[in-house]
Order: sequence, then C-alpha cells, then structure tokens
Amino acid sequence: MTEVAPCPNPVSIADARALVGILARLEAVIWAGGIGAAEAEQFRLRLEKDGLVTAGSSDVELRQALGNLNQRLRYAIGEYPGPPPAEPARR
Repeated sequence: MTEVAPCPNPVSIADARALVGILARLEAVIWAGGIGAAEAEQFRLRLEKDGLVTAGSSDVELRQALGNLNQRLRYAIGEYPGPPPAEPARR
C-alpha cells in the first residue's frame, strides 16, 4: 500500500458493510471466471494505481488484493480487534 493513513472523513458502517459484501461477491465472481480478461484488467489497473498490487500482477494476486482490502474494511467496521495481516496470494 502506498498510503496507510486513515481517511480524513469516516464512512458510515452501512456503507462499509455494503462495500464488504460487494468486494466479497466481486472476488467470488473473479475466482469463478465470471468476468472477462478486459474487465479483470481494469480492476487490476485500479488496484495498481493505489499501490495494492504491483505492475503485471496475476489474476491470483488481483483476487488476493481484493480479499485483503475486504479484510481491512471489516477491521475498520470493528469485526476484528486489530488490523488483519495481508495474506499472500494463493493459487
């Protein structure tokens, strides 16, 4: 990650929970091959821009970055007592 400071303005718990659900569904759709390569590339490029994946990362790394992002959001809404560690990409 390129910037680890908290957001200057908090999001609502309802918004964060909605994003958790959306990210979980997106990760599942990508795992199942439910989106095309061009769409997956758009997500990968967005995560690369924000420093969450490296240039040329694989689909596995994309899915894991989404999963890690989801875990950080879950921590932000209080589901975990401490920040979750970043999980490595699993095949």
